Amino acid sequence: MTADAPGHWAGHPLLDTVASLWPTARVSIAPGRRGPGAKELIYVPNSDEPRLLVPAGHRRASAAALLRFNHYLPLRERLRRVIAAGGLRVGAERLLAHRIVVMEREAAPDSIETYLSGVLGQEVVVSLGIGLTRASQKPVLQAFHPSGRCLAFVKIGDTEPTRDLVRVEAEALRLIGGVRWSSLLVPKLIHVGSWHSFEVLVISPLHIPAKPAIRRPVSVPPTKAMRELGRVFSEGDQLVAASGLMRRLRASVPGIADEATASTYIDALDRIAARYPHTVLDYAAWHGDWSPWNMAWRRRRVQLWDWERFDTGVPVGMDRIHYVLSALARREGFTAATIVGALGLPMAREYVRPSQQDVLGLLYLASIVNRYLTSAHHEHPGPVQARAAAALEALSWLSRKPGAYDYQDPGSGPTS
Repeated sequence: MTADAPGHWAGHPLLDTVASLWPTARVSIAPGRRGPGAKELIYVPNSDEPRLLVPAGHRRASAAALLRFNHYLPLRERLRRVIAAGGLRVGAERLLAHRIVVMEREAAPDSIETYLSGVLGQEVVVSLGIGLTRASQKPVLQAFHPSGRCLAFVKIGDTEPTRDLVRVEAEALRLIGGVRWSSLLVPKLIHVGSWHSFEVLVISPLHIPAKPAIRRPVSVPPTKAMRELGRVFSEGDQLVAASGLMRRLRASVPGIADEATASTYIDALDRIAARYPHTVLDYAAWHGDWSPWNMAWRRRRVQLWDWERFDTGVPVGMDRIHYVLSALARREGFTAATIVGALGLPMAREYVRPSQQDVLGLLYLASIVNRYLTSAHHEHPGPVQARAAAALEALSWLSRKPGAYDYQDPGSGPTS
């Protein structure tokens, strides 16, 4: 495998990713078209802020790759994508300068496209989504027939943490695939397997219209669908302090690299158990990352994807809190003040009785802090560490001052 790039492109992680997906090819970045014999992937919208790589020479597939929408995406951005897709469909790709060039050097090439063609039983070309840098970042592909018809979405576990997430999502899809949902639409598991050192998950696409039939406020959680998930996997009431979730959170503390941070975290867990020794909550399952950008409405049903954080044995209502916090933090930033404020909002506190609301928020925070702290030492620690610090600060505050949703930075002076 060779990945060559001129100037500042040398060693670019995106180039490395493409080289790993076409291991028998020479991969490089260059402006302009390369001529016959080379596969090209085009940066969209541009090489400075790429969001997508689309296959050159496949206009319909390239256009279709842009028509991916989630509930968070404003109508104006949807319109921009529709217009851009129309441009690609009529040949505007020739105006886009920087491309990744994939030149096969073997008569029988080995690539992710040949692997997926075998899995899906027909010729496949792929686009590559470029997400935010985080510890769980992994290649996410959209597989198309050359005609432009979307065949599947593909997740590639290319590190040990992301391989684990791919396996977890595969198991979750097997489980939820056996349920007859009334409020949810979920992807179907097509294939999970290994290719080279990667774990590969292939799932069915969901049909997401460019313009939602009913425009719902992004900040309002899809309560009916969340309640259905809780009903299907209900485990009944459990004592908070003795729950399986609390045992799992404590058992994971040795995985927290920094001793001082681990001590702060375990102290917060101890305060929760001591303050709520007799409190009971209803336990079920949660999606684990139910946010506006992981779902879309289709008529009156919720299409929900990214099930890699799915888990059972958690209090009902944690998905709702996560949704509200995610929407608020996208606007205001992921800070301790934003987190504490979100947990105090009425729309985050609808599921349970007032006497249970504070402990539900604390258990949610303890779960999220645990997720960040145990993954902060992986490939992209910076963003994860910042989120871990903010969430731990909020957890420490609320475990000392339950119900005090007017957070004040302890370093800014005395608080009441």
